[in-house]
Amino acid sequence: MTTSSAPDFREIARHLTELGHLAEQTAQHLRKGQGDPQQLQLFLDVSREALKGAALLDLLREADRERQENETFLRIGMQLSSTLDIDELLQTIIESLRDVVDYDAAGIFLVNRETNQIEADFLIGYEKADRRKLREKFEEGVPIGAGLVGWVVQNGEAVVVPDVHGDSRYIPAREATRSEIAVPIISGDEMVGSLNLESDEVDGFTNEDLEPLRTFASLVAVTLDRAHFHREMIIKKRMEEELSVARRIQLSFLPTSMPRFTPYDLAGLNFPTLEVGGDYYDFIRITDGDIGVAIGDVAGKGIGAALLMASFRASLRLESQSNYAISTILQKVNRFLYETNPPEQFVTAFYGVIDRRNNILTYSNAGHNPPFIVRNNEAIPLDTGGLILGSFPYPEYEEARVNLQSGDILAFYTDGVTEARNADGEEFGTERLVERVRAYRELGAMDMVRRICRDVHHFQSDKFSQDDLTLSIVKCQ
Repeated sequence: MTTSSAPDFREIARHLTELGHLAEQTAQHLRKGQGDPQQLQLFLDVSREALKGAALLDLLREADRERQENETFLRIGMQLSSTLDIDELLQTIIESLRDVVDYDAAGIFLVNRETNQIEADFLIGYEKADRRKLREKFEEGVPIGAGLVGWVVQNGEAVVVPDVHGDSRYIPAREATRSEIAVPIISGDEMVGSLNLESDEVDGFTNEDLEPLRTFASLVAVTLDRAHFHREMIIKKRMEEELSVARRIQLSFLPTSMPRFTPYDLAGLNFPTLEVGGDYYDFIRITDGDIGVAIGDVAGKGIGAALLMASFRASLRLESQSNYAISTILQKVNRFLYETNPPEQFVTAFYGVIDRRNNILTYSNAGHNPPFIVRNNEAIPLDTGGLILGSFPYPEYEEARVNLQSGDILAFYTDGVTEARNADGEEFGTERLVERVRAYRELGAMDMVRRICRDVHHFQSDKFSQDDLTLSIVKCQ
């Protein structure tokens, strides 16, 4: 069903059609020799010109329709560029459609790819009871293929139904509906949904209405694409902001300078990836003769991991000042994390204290990659300890004591070092890390850390996902 911005076109067409009928009657009179031939011939000529005018009028009506469509599309296009409100845009599109194709109710139905069902996304012209009925039907789940809308989505074809009561595909939802027309909404190569119009009259739509309806369906697709792109941009920006905050949190809790602890040389570095993790290393001054050495790796990425790392650091520093027993410190830190974080958020950690008066390292390993001591040609793993922190209520942590010797090198690292992979998928590994420590043993602690991290970066391929890289070294002079 179509309308025109110039309603007098129809009246003119009616009169011209009547003239056409009179022309036929006049021609019959001439053939029968009835009436004044001269007057009849004149009237016949006028009537024939009227028929030509009627044909011309059809062209004018079509041109007027195209003009009106173009004006409508221009108006919608201007609104598309001026607002990001998807509901407002869809409202404009559907209401503007009435200027081109008359209808009594309209709906936009979209495919939910997660459920593989069709959902009523936007409705106009439905009474509250009809709207509720329709919503309930689609909330219960309308699979692709069900109903006229589902058929359009499944087959990718438009449909014109002169009388819905005679079509078994029709799902009754609006009592006044007598005829229906629906076209697919397609974005690129993807079937997005269907644009559906309903009329209270039988034969309310014709095939001529399909073309403008398809055009409006494409406008709906553009609007949905634009809204999807905008949502993605917002999510991306939010993630970037979150990563920036997480990075600032992480950096604020890493050492900004290395403490002096003669005769030990201390150094450490952290290299974050784009996805901020929860790597942590620290040197904690306890007394003039004791210093804590810590390294940890928080499960997860982003601001959640950074905040968990901050909680772990605060708890560890607090307990290290209050307790000297390493096992007690880790038990209390574990209890704090267990009570304040969900079980899936946990920390692997190593904590030890170096007593420089007696050259003793007392430590416990809470599920972390074992640090090691390189002594001559031997690598001594520091793996005594217990479970990860934060996932279990009352784990026990065993502690160990190691006598340190001049020339010993202690290496602490996260899995971003040993699990870095080259283009062939080979990991950097613990053995290669031990070999690098031996190779650079004559360097100072900071130069050693820099060289090893450089070697890991050169080894690592962009082909594989990357983790934060954290390494700290303690050299016994």
